[in-house]
Amino acid sequence: MRKLSGHAALPRRVAGVRCRVAGSRRTAPTTGPRRTLACALAAALCALTLTAAGPLASPAAAPSERPVVRIVDFDLEIGEPAADWAERALREARRDRVAAVVFRIDTPGGLDSAMRRIVKAFIGSPTPVVAWVAPRGARAASAGLFIVQAADVAAMAPETNIGSATPISLAPSGDGRSERVLGRKITNDAAAYVRALAEGHGRNADLAEQMVRRAVNVTAREAARRRLVDVIAGDERELLRRLDGFRLRGPKAGTTLRLAGARLEQRAVPFRYRALTFLFDPNTAFVLLTVGILGLALELATPGVIVPGTVGAVALLLGLFGLSGLPTTAVGLLLLAVAAAMFAAEAVLQTHGALGVGGAVALAVSGLVLFDTDSGAAAQPFVSVATAAAAAAFFLFVAAKAARARRAPARTGREELIGAVATVREPLAPVGQVFTHGELWRARSADGSTVERGRRVVVRALEGLTLVVEPERGPQADTEAVPSAPER
Repeated sequence: MRKLSGHAALPRRVAGVRCRVAGSRRTAPTTGPRRTLACALAAALCALTLTAAGPLASPAAAPSERPVVRIVDFDLEIGEPAADWAERALREARRDRVAAVVFRIDTPGGLDSAMRRIVKAFIGSPTPVVAWVAPRGARAASAGLFIVQAADVAAMAPETNIGSATPISLAPSGDGRSERVLGRKITNDAAAYVRALAEGHGRNADLAEQMVRRAVNVTAREAARRRLVDVIAGDERELLRRLDGFRLRGPKAGTTLRLAGARLEQRAVPFRYRALTFLFDPNTAFVLLTVGILGLALELATPGVIVPGTVGAVALLLGLFGLSGLPTTAVGLLLLAVAAAMFAAEAVLQTHGALGVGGAVALAVSGLVLFDTDSGAAAQPFVSVATAAAAAAFFLFVAAKAARARRAPARTGREELIGAVATVREPLAPVGQVFTHGELWRARSADGSTVERGRRVVVRALEGLTLVVEPERGPQADTEAVPSAPER
């Protein structure tokens, strides 16, 4: 029996019935239901045999899906929230199997620790990473330079700039020599780091190092001309055209991007990361801590007002949360606690501002040394001093008003009438009526003497609903202090 298109030969006889296969001679067919059943079994056996042997012809290949390129906004200061956002975007890109992820960067820089987290995430990402300084007018300053150099592709839009990556420290140091030595160590470390990133991706390491050592800053065109970046593109479509066929270097060397006809997806920065960036700003954290300390101190000075204590508690918690994402110093935290204790003591002890001024000084100094500036975090000196001075002035003003109110005589209830001046409306002989605080009161003279109508008297006591009064001494004793009221 001949083979059928290269497949195994099929049996010509099934259940004692001969069927013609591939032109074979038909012999003595069986009639009736038996013949029908036999042919059906033979057809099923043929189908099973063909299936096991494979198809006769391969079906047409399904058209491949369009590659996806994800554009991720990254217009944040470099801090812990920015690092969290970058890591999340890369995890989602890997999960969704996108062809490439483009970080659209516009940043003034930020913390060294957060920058290194982002760099490690870029280098370790299995998805190709493009750092694109865009839109027009954007910048990649300070820590932004390192992030761009860590990407598989460094791109810039026209009218953008990059550089000025010299490390800075705003905290006072012990002496000039120690400060210079420490500054050289930090600068040398940053210069070697950015040089390694640039060399690893085949870019101009010398220019990158000058941006750290000499704060050099260049435009997009100069950066491309001097091979600090790989591509210049004004918009997303132009960027994709230039990246199609681009051969990567560095950790993904040998990979070629195939992005022709790619579909673009946009990812905006979630509100959560923008809010965290605001809270994790050193200036914001210090101001929130100051408001928190001030609010709680005012609540101690004026118990029961509620509003200062509520606002202070919320602000203090937000400030402490901001500190959790910033590098702090033990001395700064201790000075902050001392400032809070001094303000609270001033509210309770009423030292006429002595402790309040001391708390303001401690608060201002704590703002200057609260953050570890070697990692790039620092509150501006002006913010620290101005916030502390404003807090002290406001607190002392409110505390003085509260103390004066506590010492003042009562203005409501029974105590309000004691010492009040009244005018006699009906002669006191010794009982009559007086007019005070807009009301007529039953009154009697303290010594039982008679007091004529129109005399001014002073309330000395209150017996039930009767005022005990005595004549006022002075030149205006016979002059009515209140306009006359209708007599009864």
